[in-house]
Amino acid sequence: MVAVTDAKSATGLKVRGLSAAHRRRGEAVIAGIDVDVAPGEMVGILGPNGCGKSTLLKSVCGVLTPRSGTIVADGTDMVKVRPRRRAQILGYVPQHDDGVGRALTVAESMSLALDRRRLSEEATLDIVLGIAERLGLGGMASRRAFELSGGQQQRVLIGRTLAAQTPYLLLDEPVSALDLRYQLEIMEIVRDLVHTDGVGVAIVLHDLNLAAAFCDRLIVLDQGRVHSQGRPADVITTEFVETLYGPVADVVHLNGARYVVPARRRNPET
Repeated sequence: MVAVTDAKSATGLKVRGLSAAHRRRGEAVIAGIDVDVAPGEMVGILGPNGCGKSTLLKSVCGVLTPRSGTIVADGTDMVKVRPRRRAQILGYVPQHDDGVGRALTVAESMSLALDRRRLSEEATLDIVLGIAERLGLGGMASRRAFELSGGQQQRVLIGRTLAAQTPYLLLDEPVSALDLRYQLEIMEIVRDLVHTDGVGVAIVLHDLNLAAAFCDRLIVLDQGRVHSQGRPADVITTEFVETLYGPVADVVHLNGARYVVPARRRNPET
């Protein structure tokens, strides 16, 4: 369903030396960041609050203007292209709904990303209904987005981005406000896009267990810089958790998988 870049020209998303701030003359939030996202790969972006995860995605997709660095996707310089062209290559789902489309139906909201000048009404509807069906919203296309549950609304946001058929997706904490069931559903949908359609995904996560279970590779930020990166099995260790978050959890092995579990408080208060 997603129109992924031809394999011969799909060289990946490559970010080099990226630095950015929230304000033009403000202090840099991220500095010297290097990120690679290959087609068909899910890269988790981890790190404590305030380390620059959201700033990184906003800078890559164009919401923020980087101070320095390069952003190249499949050989195209994303900094130099027009916003419309960038949006055709890099899909972005923000951490919070911007409110656009909440009063629209699911189908109408998803169609916002389509160039309706080039598509007939029938073609637009076919694309939107196909995406809705894939996201488990097939029977809800005519419902207003604000009537849906949190998990369903998040799928509408993802669906709107999928309608643009971009080869790369940037997802900023897409499961942070959802219960366990919807967290797993969203992560499974994203993994299917990666493995079935070959979409390259960079996803900001706070849940280390979800990152370990679903991501192919992890990049950890701390104080605006890359702290570590690699396969989940190599990155997520008890030492890693304690270094970044303090002595709050342990990493245990169960049935061949790694799990981060809360550590017992050493000096519990009474």
